[in-house]
Amino acid sequence: MCFSDLINVPWGRRVFLLMSVRRAAFLTLILSVAAIAQTFDAVSIRPDNSGKGGGSIIGTGGADGRVTFDNISLRDCVAFAYGIADGRDYELVSPGWLDNENFDIVATFRPGTVRPVILAMLQHMLAERFGLQVHYETKELQAYVMTVAKDGPKLKPHTSAEEGFFYSEDYVTFRAIDMAGLSSRFSGAFFHLDRPVVDRTGLKGSYDFTLNWSAKDPNGPSLFTAVEEQLGLHLATEKLPFRILIVDNVNRAPTPN
Repeated sequence: MCFSDLINVPWGRRVFLLMSVRRAAFLTLILSVAAIAQTFDAVSIRPDNSGKGGGSIIGTGGADGRVTFDNISLRDCVAFAYGIADGRDYELVSPGWLDNENFDIVATFRPGTVRPVILAMLQHMLAERFGLQVHYETKELQAYVMTVAKDGPKLKPHTSAEEGFFYSEDYVTFRAIDMAGLSSRFSGAFFHLDRPVVDRTGLKGSYDFTLNWSAKDPNGPSLFTAVEEQLGLHLATEKLPFRILIVDNVNRAPTPN
């Protein structure tokens, strides 16, 4: 409808239509600004064929206005951009070759940009430079459900000023961790459970404890035994629905810098 068409429209309806047009225009402007805000100022992408072990991702806090990926696989780039934590490979389904294509990426943006916006800009960059297309599906996966053991919890409430996560090969010390945080840690790479852990303990508050188990000695306590005997918690297998990211399309080589 053009503005000349409004002449024969009743006044009340005319005002409503004008307001609707203005709202639509304003919304379009907001979305355009948001799209611009979620684009890096500059991006350099180069293949890393060094074959060196290890890599790093630096600057994701946003303070310096630069994020740097050094020798990071394309799969890990996708996982990072979509907030999939290290060790949660089950949350991403992608072609196997993504693990073998490593890149050095430097992207700049306005200093002080918050992490969620940085991740959104990474998603946009992957779509624009690698042709990445993804979608989400809900799939049932084998998981561990964490509950209180039959003899009750053996956890001590957090009382000290110290907070953190300290570890060695077969022990961890937690300071000020709640059950959601513990289940998230159990789901990660350090504990090698290779499946998600879901909290159903019903326990509130934060706790301090050290968990000892034997990662290599078959005569020592397993992680499952240690969790039950030392923490008073129980891990049981159950099939549950999870939101999974599916890669539909991605190119091996990015568009030129």
